Amino acid sequence: MSNTKYVMSKGVAFGEEEEMEMLSDYASKGWILYKFSFMGYKLKKAKPEKLQYSLDYRYNADEEYFSYFEEAGWNHVCSASNSMHIFSAPEDTKPIYTDSDTKSEKYINQYKLAKKIAMPSLLCLIVCSILFTILASLAKYDYIPHIYIKIGCIILIPTLIITLIITIITGLPCISYYTTLNRIKDGYPTHVKHKALKKLLDTLAAISPILIISLFLLSIFNIIIISKAAFLLICLIAFITCLLSMFIK
Repeated sequence: MSNTKYVMSKGVAFGEEEEMEMLSDYASKGWILYKFSFMGYKLKKAKPEKLQYSLDYRYNADEEYFSYFEEAGWNHVCSASNSMHIFSAPEDTKPIYTDSDTKSEKYINQYKLAKKIAMPSLLCLIVCSILFTILASLAKYDYIPHIYIKIGCIILIPTLIITLIITIITGLPCISYYTTLNRIKDGYPTHVKHKALKKLLDTLAAISPILIISLFLLSIFNIIIISKAAFLLICLIAFITCLLSMFIK
């Protein structure tokens, strides 16, 4: 039997407290977190412990930063990219953040960073979508030579796909952090399940395979005409939707 175990993360931006509770549950069963892994955590077999975990964000953290937590009874467990840090402590240890100001400070930088990437990406996505629509209209009526249509598609389609992925990856955490900050400001618990979003994503994930198969069959029998690029884009969106449905709680 292996002495290590990999546990997939479902996204700390969407369920930080649930993630930490999950790690605590594993610790009580003798699986102790010891490092981050790709899209998850690495645990090692050890003596069962009653631990609580806490996640914090600090870029280029120095010794003074870690000493502050150590003095408060929290031990540094692991870090990712020197920006995301997990600490552990016995169950009765006082939480790291106890008031709204310090809690807000924890998420503000993450929100600003996500927003800094998501907003330009969203703008680029909108512009590329408009240009692609115009290009498709021009191609339909042969207003410009086909060589320019091909060049435009070669440039726009990859750009659309990349910006769509970036917008989703950064946009959803940005919304989540913004929601968390507002809940802290209003005095509500930060732990909130995204029930409406989860329900929507689950519905879309269930419909996606049916939609893709239907489009494929309809195009084969020439009932509808859909370009390969459009079909691939729909497949990509469906794939991302299914992934988000798995991760968002």
